[in-house]
Amino acid sequence: WNVAGLKPALQRIQSDYGTPTSSDSSSIGSSNAKCSKPKPKPDPSRAFANYLHLHGSIDILCLQEHKIPLSQLSSRSEPDRCSTIDGYESFWSCVTTDQKSRGFNGVVTYAKVGLVQAADCTPLKDAELDGQGRCILTDHGKFVVFNVYVPYSRDAETLAKKMKFLNAVRGAMERQRELGKHVILVGDLNLKIDKRDVFWRWRNVYVDVVLNQMKENRKDENHGWKKDIANNWDEIVRVLHTIEALPRQTKNPLTKKTHDRFIARVKLAENEYITLGNYEDTAEDALGCYDINAQYYMNPSNETSTIYRKANCLSIDTLAELMAKIVNVMWDNKVLRQISESSESGLNPDLPSYMWMKKLLDDDGMVDVFRHFYPAAEARFTCWHQMKNMRYSNAGGRIDFTLVDKALLTHVELNNNVLLRCGRSNPHDNPLGEEAALLAATASGLFVPGTFAGGGIADATKRALDTQFAGKAHSGMIYTPPSYSDHIAVSLLMKNSFGVECAGNGELSLGGDASTRKAQPHKKQRSVASFFSAAGSKSSS
Repeated sequence: WNVAGLKPALQRIQSDYGTPTSSDSSSIGSSNAKCSKPKPKPDPSRAFANYLHLHGSIDILCLQEHKIPLSQLSSRSEPDRCSTIDGYESFWSCVTTDQKSRGFNGVVTYAKVGLVQAADCTPLKDAELDGQGRCILTDHGKFVVFNVYVPYSRDAETLAKKMKFLNAVRGAMERQRELGKHVILVGDLNLKIDKRDVFWRWRNVYVDVVLNQMKENRKDENHGWKKDIANNWDEIVRVLHTIEALPRQTKNPLTKKTHDRFIARVKLAENEYITLGNYEDTAEDALGCYDINAQYYMNPSNETSTIYRKANCLSIDTLAELMAKIVNVMWDNKVLRQISESSESGLNPDLPSYMWMKKLLDDDGMVDVFRHFYPAAEARFTCWHQMKNMRYSNAGGRIDFTLVDKALLTHVELNNNVLLRCGRSNPHDNPLGEEAALLAATASGLFVPGTFAGGGIADATKRALDTQFAGKAHSGMIYTPPSYSDHIAVSLLMKNSFGVECAGNGELSLGGDASTRKAQPHKKQRSVASFFSAAGSKSSS
């Protein structure tokens, strides 16, 4: 689960679930109301422990973007003592290389005591990559878990960095297989592998493919939207050559600070201009989706310039806007749906991160567990743009994954489609459809969007918050509240036999090797009691 900052997530959890209910007092602990002694100060980590208990006493929890500096862990000043949860060991990777980035990124894996025998916060064996705090490995006997937070890419430079990281992860997983370990890869991969993993209006259309088809089939009258493109594309290209980013000064209603935002503008004719898109924070963001030139990046594996997006590749949304505003061709929702379901639309197959994922599935024998169980599921996303309230219309992407080696698939608990959550207690007539996905994302409308006037995400009712605990444990998605993160959690349920055959039946002993110790920086700080204990032992000797 990408928590987008563990400290604010814990603050929400503390506010919403800080007091254990009577039903979980045995595992969380409770105070004796009749005792006359002063009540001890509550352990701040109990709220988190209670939260995990409400989710079914999770065995292994992998979090991304904890954003906690290493210095806080090593000095035991981390928020809510979150490194020490009763019954769990925690293993951390933090940013250590870039001084400016410390307090960003970060991954942490919590595992019940007895489930881990070793850990490594430098599994990529590359000082630069390991220092980014994006990967932690935990060894569970016959299998290992890679918990990763893959870099986001927005241009050629960041794509090269992303691919260097992904290639290193693949190499690290292969090294573990050579040691006889099965591999589980979980986390925010910041990529997509199926066209259904992205909101349908954001799927790509390769205009050149359409144009070539029309040249070969000019006599066919059943092309519709393809004919519209063929008849008007030259004019669209001409107008796009005039594109520029216009700045506008805006004021934050809360802080009163001013800053520039940008919008794209094109020239239709002499003294006739129109704007495209919305105001964005940078000129690059305002212009980016209208760039129809081929895009290249420096491939880190062979240091060659490699194409990652062919020319004339646009999203359905962008293409529809250009058709409407430049050449006055209006496509209704039916036509847009037709485009999205056609073979001419989908993901960008030239994107190297897409090809990397294909290699994992086709060459390395890994399985995308969610898509394996739900091959026909539509619009099941794990991340939405918070500032634009996208979750409430379910316009997002599935970028958080659980991948397992094929040999482990027999240990994954089979699911029934009714367990694919649909935002209400009674099953949906079509749990794999878009309506069920929207109901799940919004808790059947109980989660409401915030206002664009500022003030943040709208508070949710207790009834809405509790929907995250609905249903049985399963391999799928856990719809955590929007106030906790812009991501929801993804889950993997294993059969009981898995613990016996592959995880030492919960009786593994945690090693004291240097790599494991490094992954537990919170254990380096000695408690006050330990100093007194050491002093007493010295004096008695």
